[in-house]
Amino acid sequence: MESKKESARVRLTKQMLRQAFTSLLMEKPIQNITVRELCEKAQVNRGTFYTHYADIYDLMESIESQMTQQLGLVIKELNVSLKNENGLLEAYCHVFEFLKQNSDMCIILLGENSDFAFLNRLLAMGKDYSLKQYMEAYPQATPKQAEYFYSFISSGCIGLLRQWMANNFRDSTRSVAVMAQNLVLGAVRALTIHVEWG
Repeated sequence: MESKKESARVRLTKQMLRQAFTSLLMEKPIQNITVRELCEKAQVNRGTFYTHYADIYDLMESIESQMTQQLGLVIKELNVSLKNENGLLEAYCHVFEFLKQNSDMCIILLGENSDFAFLNRLLAMGKDYSLKQYMEAYPQATPKQAEYFYSFISSGCIGLLRQWMANNFRDSTRSVAVMAQNLVLGAVRALTIHVEWG
C-alpha cells in the first residue's frame, strides 16, 4: 500500500516540476532556468528534484522522451488516407485533442524558447508513415514530390498549432482540425501533377 502511495506522490511531484518548468520556459530559454527557481515555483525542495533528475537538461530530456512515446502511440493508431476525408478529419481531431490535453507540450515544442532539434526529431518520426500514406493515395507522385509535400504540410501544421496556442487553445479542437484538413486537401493537387526535377 505504501509503495502505491509513494508512486502517486512521485507522479504528483514530477507533474508539479513539469508544470513549473513549462511555465518558466515561456519566459526564458532553458540555459537561464536554475534548479533553485524551478523548485521554488513548483514548491518542491531541491533534494527531491535531485532524487529524480540530474539537472534541468535531464528533466527536459525526460519530458521529451515521454512526449515522443505518447505521440508515437497516437500516430501509430492512425490509419488514414488523404482520399478519405472523414478519416483525415478524425485523425486531425485525435492528434489536436491530444495536444490540447497536453498543452504544456506545445509550449516546449512550439514556444519562443522551444527545442527545435526535438521538434525536428518528432517531424522525422511521422515522416515515414506520412510518405507511405501519400504514395498509396497518389501512386503517380514521385518520392521527391511526396517529401516536398510532407515538408510543406508539416510546416503548415506547426504554424496552425502556433496560432492555436497564441489563442490559448480557445478555438475548438474540431475547428482547428477542419482548418488543417482543408489546407491539406487544398494542397494535395501538388501530388497529382508531374514535376521535372532538374
